[in-house]
Amino acid sequence: MQSRGKKAKAPTFVASSTNQAPIGSTLAISANGRRASWRSRPLEDFDIVYEAPPFEPQEDLTSAVLADTVDGFSYLFGENTDGHEVNARKEDNHGVVVVVKPRNKKQCEFPQDIHTARAILIVNQDNPMNTWREYHDSYLRELLRLEGRSDGPDLCPLCSQDPSPATYRCTENDCMLTGLVCKSCCYALHANQPLHWIERWNGTFFEPCSLKALDLPIQLGHAAGARCPFRHQTTSSFTVLHTNGIHSVNLYFCGCTSAPAPYIQLLRASWWPSTPLQPRTASTFTLLRLFHNLNSLGKLPAWDVWKALETMSEHRAQALVPYRYKVLLRSIRQFRHIKLLKRAGRGHAVSGVSGTSLGELAVACPACPHPKRNLPPDWDWGSTPAEKRFVFLYQLFLAIDANFRLRNAVVSTAERDPPLGDGWGFFIEQGPYEDHIRTFVSQEDMASCSGFKATFLADIKNTKGLRTTGIAGVTCARHGVWRPNGMGDLQRGERFCNVDPLVAVSLMANRDLGVVLSYDIVCIWGVHFPDRLNQLPLQWRASFDPSKIRFCVPKFHLWAHRVQCHVLYSFNFLIGAGRTHGETIEENWSNSNRAASQTKMMGPGARKDTLDDIFAAHNYRVVRSFGRVFTTRLAEAIKEARAHAIEFTDFNNGMKLFVGSDTVTAWQREVLVWEQDHSKPCPYEPHLQNKETLKDIQLQLAHEEQASLRTGAVSHESSMSLRSLAWEVKVQRSGTTYQELNVERHRNVILRDIKKFRRLQQTFMPSLREYLTADQLKVLDSPAAILPEETKLFMPSELRAVDRALPRACLPGIVDGETRLREGECRDALESLRQGLRTRSAGHLFTVRNVTGQNPTTRAEGVQRRFQVAIYLNKLRYRWSRNVLFRLRGHGTWEAELRVLNEVDVRENSDAVVARGEGRRLLSWIWYSYPDVVDAINVAERNNDPIEWCKAHARKMRWEEEVALLLEEMRRVIVFRQWQARWWREREAHPELSPADQEGLQAFAESQARIHEDVAADLEARWQGLRRVGQELLDGLPTAAEPVEVVIEEEEAEDDNEDDIDLDEE
Repeated sequence: MQSRGKKAKAPTFVASSTNQAPIGSTLAISANGRRASWRSRPLEDFDIVYEAPPFEPQEDLTSAVLADTVDGFSYLFGENTDGHEVNARKEDNHGVVVVVKPRNKKQCEFPQDIHTARAILIVNQDNPMNTWREYHDSYLRELLRLEGRSDGPDLCPLCSQDPSPATYRCTENDCMLTGLVCKSCCYALHANQPLHWIERWNGTFFEPCSLKALDLPIQLGHAAGARCPFRHQTTSSFTVLHTNGIHSVNLYFCGCTSAPAPYIQLLRASWWPSTPLQPRTASTFTLLRLFHNLNSLGKLPAWDVWKALETMSEHRAQALVPYRYKVLLRSIRQFRHIKLLKRAGRGHAVSGVSGTSLGELAVACPACPHPKRNLPPDWDWGSTPAEKRFVFLYQLFLAIDANFRLRNAVVSTAERDPPLGDGWGFFIEQGPYEDHIRTFVSQEDMASCSGFKATFLADIKNTKGLRTTGIAGVTCARHGVWRPNGMGDLQRGERFCNVDPLVAVSLMANRDLGVVLSYDIVCIWGVHFPDRLNQLPLQWRASFDPSKIRFCVPKFHLWAHRVQCHVLYSFNFLIGAGRTHGETIEENWSNSNRAASQTKMMGPGARKDTLDDIFAAHNYRVVRSFGRVFTTRLAEAIKEARAHAIEFTDFNNGMKLFVGSDTVTAWQREVLVWEQDHSKPCPYEPHLQNKETLKDIQLQLAHEEQASLRTGAVSHESSMSLRSLAWEVKVQRSGTTYQELNVERHRNVILRDIKKFRRLQQTFMPSLREYLTADQLKVLDSPAAILPEETKLFMPSELRAVDRALPRACLPGIVDGETRLREGECRDALESLRQGLRTRSAGHLFTVRNVTGQNPTTRAEGVQRRFQVAIYLNKLRYRWSRNVLFRLRGHGTWEAELRVLNEVDVRENSDAVVARGEGRRLLSWIWYSYPDVVDAINVAERNNDPIEWCKAHARKMRWEEEVALLLEEMRRVIVFRQWQARWWREREAHPELSPADQEGLQAFAESQARIHEDVAADLEARWQGLRRVGQELLDGLPTAAEPVEVVIEEEEAEDDNEDDIDLDEE
């Protein structure tokens, strides 16, 4: 993360919980060196280079405690040190370091006194309004002072001879007039600024005045200051709508023989005429451009703009203004439509506007595959298995959905209000679409296995007085760009007859590509989709290869479907899907839904023209963001791909040791067979999960408990029994009488075991007394003097290393015996922990699916608590045993198998799905850390291992595919921009046009070509290093020693939490 200044202070980190991302604060300096700001941001998504104090592993800390004194030892050690057990492994940056910097900020040197300035002014920066509140009176006085002449001169300062009284002033900030002047000077200064508001001093206050009252003329068709001898007016008071209000002006048109029509003269003055026939009202291009951006971004209604202009004008003029709201509506609609035609190059086409083809005005997605535009000549190869591996790079991802908020009431008719370009943009051509719908009048809504039907009915139940109940749309699923002719109105719910034509038309230009269709009800809609394509009208019918069409459900919607759909339609298990989620269309709807209220009451043509422009503006903003978005995505994909590759390699090696290489190879073969034919058994689904009942789980738990009771008291298990008793006493500090009785019985059993152990200890550790203190000898000689759970056994591991090395303290083989015992105990605790997690997950799944009602739920929760207690005890048991083993052995190769057990590691494989999603979760090391020799009986009990192996393999493949897809999409964006530059330069000028018209056409074409060339060159330079790292990952090369620094320009926005420091206040 990079601050705005040239020299940035290193990020400071705030301690956070285990599940919370670290927070970094950075100090930034403005370009002029006068202002500084502090920002706090989460740092979890990127690898940030910073200096941190070295971390000591948990084993070293515990060893130091145990080595200093035997009294520091505790059987509760594993629990007391939970907070210290964190993974000390330094995370790899995977070859990419991301630097985030604000856009359009000049950098400057760091002022040396910045920290002093911050210390002085930090009090006022927590709430800047508190600082401003002290200046209330000053601000108010200055505003009231402007109501008077503000010490202005009595005589006009601009008059060179015989100055007149200065009684006029302009109220516009962009006017060069800064004070009071006389009438004639005000007239002269506003000759080229006729849309300003002026005021006149009447001796007491300023009263409204206008330039029209000064007889200021506006002459069109001639140079500034010139007057046409044949000038004429269409009306005595011409109305102009501008950003500062509604003006009445004295407008004169040129009447010369060669003069163009009045509406042409207005357009050449950057005024949009209300009509081409004798216009009496015009809107300035400045106003139309402002509203165009406000409406496209914020969906500001035209009525609000009109009321704002009307209010400002009536306040300035102190009079009513002419009603021109409908004129504004027409002008805005025409302006938007002409802008679309201009950007699509229709002004350069010989056929003109009438030759516009269907969908031509839609802004295309440069990252999607376009044959003959951004695909290589040999893109459709794939004869060998090695080549087929990358065929998915050239498939098209489309997302389909319906939106029931963009309704339209029965206002006007299609005959009175047709669209200006039917089918030229994002909406399908209305005539053929309506003819097709009429043949399916009785068709019902599409059903769903997921329960979305209730949602659909809730959305369309109030259909009285509506022409359309919503819109169905198609967008590219990976980039969120609306498809040409991919929009269509819904007459009654979501039906096959509405959606099928939209998808067919969207695929017309890409019929040779492989297609992945994402739809929240694709399990119903996609079943007979290829057959329904053959029933469409001829103009929409195309020869599609059904084998190239694959169907998926968006990831967020998938969990609401039946279990049978979870794997069959999941992006996570689809070859070539990468990290596509399919929810981009929902993001697009959230942007356009803000226009629902204003488009509901529009006529059919105005509504489509408005939405066409809104969708085009959305596509434009999305395409412009590709430089930043693709950089972020690829940096993340490289990091995740390498992390999942490492995770899968470790898991795969562990499985080969556990079940054998042949079994793992069989798992891989099952995955390949299922990917080719989904009718085969699915390797991602548990086949016996539904056969387990809650009684089976309870019986299994009872058998485990009974087996542990049969083991009896053995001397080498005394330490574990003591720890179990200590934990039990700690948990049940205020238990029932029955629980306290069980504790006492347990104490009696342990006390007898301790006495047996002491007799054996005299044989195997004959000189132990020589190395103990007086207090420790009391514990050794009087076992019954203290509570059993507080008794120390003085095992070899409890002695100092120098003491247990002596032959009299421990006979030969004793230390090695305890070492092997602790190693076995670690493995046993780890396996018990894994089994407990699996059992808890299965019990939870059964409870969710089958248990209902208060009493059964309470009983199920009791069973789950027993599972949780077992997991907790095995966690502490492993930690204690490993700490002892580390003290006996020290660092070594054994640590690769028996690692530090952090809290985040104690999780079932499915637990991370909820937290991070199936595609992002990483397996805990406990699931692939196995000894070289395993118990063959336990292999059959681990039914979940094949599923987790297949899912881990799928995660690895999806992230590698994501890297490959992003590299290909980056290449396509650059090539498409270069193609657009060539396309614009190939536009020919019309020989029949005037030289001025030809110059305008050539200038616009060249400017567009230059823009596309510059964008392509900028993206190619920006992505060069990152693309190299991504390609190295796909080629299997190791991470480079020097990471690539990637700069991301973040979106600028005001932050309420940002502390601004004004250094001028020093």
